[in-house]
Amino acid sequence: MPEAVTTRSPIKTVIHASHLNGICIECGIQMEVKDTDIGGGKIRKRAVCPKCGGMKGQLIASPMSIQAPAPPSCISIKCLWKFVMDSLFIAFLSSYHYRRVAYAEANRPEKGRVILERYRTGEPSPKNLWQAIHANLKLKCPLCRKYNVDPFLFAK
Repeated sequence: MPEAVTTRSPIKTVIHASHLNGICIECGIQMEVKDTDIGGGKIRKRAVCPKCGGMKGQLIASPMSIQAPAPPSCISIKCLWKFVMDSLFIAFLSSYHYRRVAYAEANRPEKGRVILERYRTGEPSPKNLWQAIHANLKLKCPLCRKYNVDPFLFAK
């Protein structure tokens, strides 16, 4: 089920699905694919842990889809400026989520690489243009990603 993420404006970000690997969260054992009857004669393949019976793997990344900003309601400078700023924010926010998912995919948990949970889940997401620009810069800089000590990026 999609989960909505709020920002400062009417721009919506929606998480549709999570990309999980096949290693059980509780046991750390490789899950096996089994056929499960979901009713009505339909069978679905699901990954199930052979030890504990859990069906949830480790999170690799949660991709997000972002809506375009609403078109300007009038032709005044104020409305047009707001539309331009919202469009810039959308561009940087989309770039951030694209880079974040690519970074999380490259650093999967089964490879033993530990990254910040924010890059796997997408939360907290940048809420304004400055935060989106800054988050993109942090994703480009390996030293910034590793230590993550910037107090100006996201509110706690």
